[in-house]
Amino acid sequence: MSSILEKIAINKRNIIIAIIALILITFSIILISKIYAYIRDNVDVSNAIHGVIIEENVVFYRSPKESKWRDIRNFDLGEFVYVLETRIDKNGKEWYKVKAKDRVGFVLKEKVDNFKFSDENKRVLMSDVSKFNIIYKHFKNSGEYAAFLLNSNMNYAYIRIGGRGYGEEGNFYTDPNYKLFIEACEYLRMPYGFYYIDEAITLEELDEEVEFVKKILDKNKSSLCSLPLVIDVEDHEGDGRADEIWEERASLVSELVNKFKEKNIETLIYSNAKIANEYLYTIDSKFWIAYYTLENKIPDYWYTNTDQEPVENVEFMNKVVAWQFTESGAGEEIGKKVDASLVDNSYFKKFVK
Repeated sequence: MSSILEKIAINKRNIIIAIIALILITFSIILISKIYAYIRDNVDVSNAIHGVIIEENVVFYRSPKESKWRDIRNFDLGEFVYVLETRIDKNGKEWYKVKAKDRVGFVLKEKVDNFKFSDENKRVLMSDVSKFNIIYKHFKNSGEYAAFLLNSNMNYAYIRIGGRGYGEEGNFYTDPNYKLFIEACEYLRMPYGFYYIDEAITLEELDEEVEFVKKILDKNKSSLCSLPLVIDVEDHEGDGRADEIWEERASLVSELVNKFKEKNIETLIYSNAKIANEYLYTIDSKFWIAYYTLENKIPDYWYTNTDQEPVENVEFMNKVVAWQFTESGAGEEIGKKVDASLVDNSYFKKFVK
């Protein structure tokens, strides 16, 4: 009887040992897999390339191989990914190993792009944006704007921070979406600047505008936000509070430029080409002018080759460093119906740090 009991005890002990061993093995496997996942998914991205997905529905794979059984999920247009390294598969296809949020995997290289600054002395493209690009659904988020900048080969961006209202009161407003556009430029490491709408009609209001703008600049300091502040001086077809004082605006805007200079803020004036030629060209400033062609493509010439009357004003033309040539894109080259400009890169690149 005792031998039977001894055998039962031994069997129980062996079963317990086996269960404990199984638990330890399972725990070890889980722990090792978690450590591996942590190492895999918590890689250092401080030196990684800041990539952006430039197409819709791009597959994110576990390994550098196209297979419906090995996909993690699909990327949306504009998702931010950190490019860690390049792989080439046996078929010669190039892949990027990327980190996206909390996962590491692979995506075809052709589906990802990153910003490459051009410092050549030539004319390059520049984007300008405001809340209306969100209202009109050109972009849903900062990622989509970043993808647009890459797909359109932009070298710079200007972001509206706000301005003075057109109405009689002339109240200040801040653009509600300007930080969204900042996020895109900062991630891409693209040089950018701010612009605001000027509607001052007295010397006292000039001081108010300087303080309003300076506060926003101070809150959003960045080495990438290095382009001159743009003073947007426009005719608003009778709706603007300054539309009736064009004869005085040259002196007001000139004083505004000086006031910003006293604060060590470099400026640039944006205006319609004809308005600037008639009222503003004597101001000691560089100009960014608007004149829209009807060609639906990026011009392969400069504004001085148009038949516009302002091109005959040599003094004015020598001050023009940027030309906004469209407000509705440029066919396949600029696929969104948005503003775009050609700029003299020899001028703008001086401000890039």
